[in-house]
Amino acid sequence: MRIIYGLFLLLSCCACAVPGGRKVATRMVSDALGRRVALPDTVGRVVCIRSSAIRLVTYAGGVPFICGVEEQETRHNEFTHAFAHPELLRKPVIGPGMGGEPELLMLARPEVIFMSSTTPGDADELQRRTGIPVFAIEYGDMGRKRSVFCQSLRQIGEVLHTEAQVDTLLAFIDAQLADLKKRTAGEDKSRKVYVGGISYKGQKGIVSTDPYYAAFDFLGADNVASGLDSTFVSPITGTYIDWEQLLEWNPDVIFVDAGGEPLVREELRNRPGLNRLLKACRTGQIYALWPYNNHHSNFGVMLVNAWYIGKVLYPERFADISMEDKANEIMFHFVGAPIASDLVGCWGKHRSLAEW
Repeated sequence: MRIIYGLFLLLSCCACAVPGGRKVATRMVSDALGRRVALPDTVGRVVCIRSSAIRLVTYAGGVPFICGVEEQETRHNEFTHAFAHPELLRKPVIGPGMGGEPELLMLARPEVIFMSSTTPGDADELQRRTGIPVFAIEYGDMGRKRSVFCQSLRQIGEVLHTEAQVDTLLAFIDAQLADLKKRTAGEDKSRKVYVGGISYKGQKGIVSTDPYYAAFDFLGADNVASGLDSTFVSPITGTYIDWEQLLEWNPDVIFVDAGGEPLVREELRNRPGLNRLLKACRTGQIYALWPYNNHHSNFGVMLVNAWYIGKVLYPERFADISMEDKANEIMFHFVGAPIASDLVGCWGKHRSLAEW
């Protein structure tokens, strides 16, 4: 009897329901939370829910599989994956952002739900309510948690059988970072740099910063905010300093995230004394970067920003780099299309802000 029961369990783990109610052969794949998820051998339809899961799936070559999107994906937005794949804006809506609606998820008939920013309990509950496998992914970042980012891409590639696309992207990222490191080797890195205007759930001013700004790390630049106590750092609610702290640091070069540029401009107009006290303002060493923190981090944009920062800090070493060409190259590898002109139309060029 035990043998028969064991065979029943084995067979039940080798088949799962797909849209239409039929049973198909399955495989067990571990997700980012360590859950073992039964998935069809071949996946043809997926949806992505919560904090920019769709961006990671796009990076992994998954756009052809997406059969529905959260509501915010259908609105005018500044998402690089939407510029590259405007067909996503016309997909059926599966509910609002940060989770969709179970009924609408089921109507889209996906074979897998990719879910970020979740817990094992939430993922299991959604899977129970919909009867659709829920595969959890974690975002990580391009800096200190790059291994998490890479692992999530590999797991998505395993689910969709897009391993070749994932391997190509990861090899490209490694080559880009190696090139940045090689170009800055032996250079004077004593100049202090700062980035402000980082968006967190909306525009923020110059005192909104990122002590772990990955583009600075890629170049070995001296981020004055890197020494902030970790208790004051949050990737969700943001990291903020006092005006006095910025004046004390008095960075040599200030970079402004274009997402917060309007507020930063207003602040500096209303505080004319600040322009006289901040060295970077007096010397015209203040520059605009593309916004990277829009519905979670945009890793392709962060890499583009690194190349521009390199041109600012080490102009001779980066004299051969055209920002338009570099942005097209990076976006092609990340989202599958050379969309630099679209992004320039949205955010403007990487540029000096000295003429304020």
